[in-house]
Amino acid sequence: MDTPVPDGPNARFKRGDVAHSAFADEAAADLAANAADLALLIDKRGVIRDAACSGEEFEDGELDDWVGKKWADLVNSDSRGKVEQLLDPKASQMPRRWRHVNHTRPGEPDLPIRYFTLQSGREGWTVAIGRDLRAAHSMQQRLIEAQRSMERDYARVREAETRFRLLFQLASKGVLIIDGDAFKITDANPAAARLLGRSSQRLEGRVIDSAFGEAAAQKIRETMAVARKTGRTEQIEITPEDGKGPCLAMVSVYRQGRAVYFLTRLAPLDAEERLGQDAPLAQLAAMLPDGLVLTGEDGRILAMNEAFAEIAQLSDADAATGQLIENLLGRTETELNVIMANLREHGAIRNFASTVRTPHDLREAVEVSAVAAPGPTGTVYGFSIRPVGRKLVAGRRPEGGALPSSVDQLSDLVGRVALKDIVRESTDMIERNCIEAALELTNDNRASAAELLGLSRQSLYAKMHRHKIGELQPRSDQ
Repeated sequence: MDTPVPDGPNARFKRGDVAHSAFADEAAADLAANAADLALLIDKRGVIRDAACSGEEFEDGELDDWVGKKWADLVNSDSRGKVEQLLDPKASQMPRRWRHVNHTRPGEPDLPIRYFTLQSGREGWTVAIGRDLRAAHSMQQRLIEAQRSMERDYARVREAETRFRLLFQLASKGVLIIDGDAFKITDANPAAARLLGRSSQRLEGRVIDSAFGEAAAQKIRETMAVARKTGRTEQIEITPEDGKGPCLAMVSVYRQGRAVYFLTRLAPLDAEERLGQDAPLAQLAAMLPDGLVLTGEDGRILAMNEAFAEIAQLSDADAATGQLIENLLGRTETELNVIMANLREHGAIRNFASTVRTPHDLREAVEVSAVAAPGPTGTVYGFSIRPVGRKLVAGRRPEGGALPSSVDQLSDLVGRVALKDIVRESTDMIERNCIEAALELTNDNRASAAELLGLSRQSLYAKMHRHKIGELQPRSDQ
């Protein structure tokens, strides 16, 4: 009757005859097999005779390929010297050391193992006990990559801070950064220090009451409260106690993490004198019933008045700031390209018939007059936009539009020619004039003219041929 045997160790050498030859007893073999992640039995020629692993780090059969091969042939060139030292019989007379050995694997990364060797007890046999370093190696690689990423991020932050500091110090306007909780100045550039009559070092770290004076600081606090509530830039005139006179303070709010800071720009009022002189003109422009829009060279809206916001059915005059004007103006993209091309070439256009598109895809017929003017950072385009829907209903045609002389000639035909013939003649005349105007606006670009007129190219070519537009022979006047 068999006696039940308790569960043995997790790892065993698979070849009993080899283990019996290398160890004095079975317990020593089991102890060696379970001493670490990996155990190798190596004969006096350096050939692996058996292998055992105590964990699940190695795939089934992975170690079987090592049996029968020389240990030195299974590692890369950098590790062969370490294997020779581990197998050197004289090494038993010196203090033993763990050695890092990399096993080569075709088509896969090297397998890092840390080995320690002992004599098995039988002459000529060596036991190599190894620890799998793949997890530690992977963690080390991630640590190195994280460190490199941190170094790259730190370099970018340092470069950005250097540029910020340079611009901050060279700015012609005074700039202060104020802590929103303690109302202390955290940074001040030289221009701000000059306006406040103090040095930058004396301003940093001080509360605004001592930097501006109580009266000016109270105004600054109230303006900060408004800016914090609305999220917009607010401005106020103040007179610092030790400053060089009245100045204009513009306060903007921003967050850094959970902290709130205020970016406060200071400018002497004499520097704003030109803006003060232009204020009545700006107020009149804002009150005009015609829409006014300013754009940059890229076509993005810089400012508009309330009249245009009403025409385009926007919530307020700031709703479309930063958007492309082509999103609101023009029946087609080509039409706006025609307007911009004429502005760049001639500097101004007048009474161009177009359409304003609302966010709800409603359309309003308008007349556009525009002008190009130099700005501080490039060319600025100003558009005057006037709705013409009411005029078309009341007068049946745009007011002030110069009628061609042939229309007067058509009125002379009343009573002498049938109405249907007069209508046909007037239709041909209008069609011809519209085609000629489209070709003139597009610099004879027929594809753009067809899109501007809402026609296909073939239809445009057919009508041009019928009216003899663009042909070599001169057309006779009617």
